[in-house]
Amino acid sequence: MVNLDTVFKPTLNPFLDTTTPFDEARHVVFGAPLDETASHRSGSRFAPDALRRASLYMETYSLRTGLDLPDVSIADVGDLRDLNHPESSLDEISKAVGLIRGSGKMAAMLGGEHTVTLGALRALRPDLVVDFDAHMDLRDSLLGARLSHGTFLRRAMEELDFKVVILGCRAVSREEMAFAEENEDRLAVVTAAELLKGGIEVGLEATESWRDEASSTYISVDMDVVDPAQAPAVGNLSPEGIGVPTLIDLISEFADEHTHGFDLTEVTPHYDSGLTATQAAHVVLETIYALEAALRRPL
Repeated sequence: MVNLDTVFKPTLNPFLDTTTPFDEARHVVFGAPLDETASHRSGSRFAPDALRRASLYMETYSLRTGLDLPDVSIADVGDLRDLNHPESSLDEISKAVGLIRGSGKMAAMLGGEHTVTLGALRALRPDLVVDFDAHMDLRDSLLGARLSHGTFLRRAMEELDFKVVILGCRAVSREEMAFAEENEDRLAVVTAAELLKGGIEVGLEATESWRDEASSTYISVDMDVVDPAQAPAVGNLSPEGIGVPTLIDLISEFADEHTHGFDLTEVTPHYDSGLTATQAAHVVLETIYALEAALRRPL
């Protein structure tokens, strides 16, 4: 049996004040406070604890699913230790996600910068990645670095065989658009403008066949996908984003029995008075409920 204390640093304020032991939990929350490649605002290393604090004051009954906290078993095992250099940190994240999934549980990772997602993808190797982000993160390099929050998805596509849909993007480069066009057989893009105009059906229609074919899915949320009026404390904010209700509606559609894990990244909590952390904690809670509801549906 693995000693979790050698992998994670326990937290004094677990998400939703949960006390479920790891062995008894279906959903395992952990922090990955990597914050090394920020190109604008740093501070995402403080996000896991900010989301935990925000969660302590939320009502836990979900009007969307009818579930409440006693209906789900959640363990918060704390933060991964010593995340500094991006590549070595990704190794630690991959081992942790592999441990959680290998124990038959659902991993819920709290970033940290968006680079952390690559560690989870290396561990899970999903067929489909559902990425909510204002950016495409498909640059070949950013500020001279080939591994960063702005390049991780390109590195992932080079390493791993999966299809990906990016939902809510609006801050992109010509280089990334060219890469997306060259890889349209495995990469779909649904912009924020398309979602704002056509609703969540636009995102669902764009990926219907991929969702039907996928035997495993991973969901990643960069909080800058949300309009900065609702979530201003993020690493790289961009106007004209989607709303939190739209984000959760889409997550609820993608979350099913084939989902093997999810993350939420890029909250930089010191840039507001707690609004963004509260929104993010709510997204995490509703995502866990959506996954729990999916697992309870008859096959």
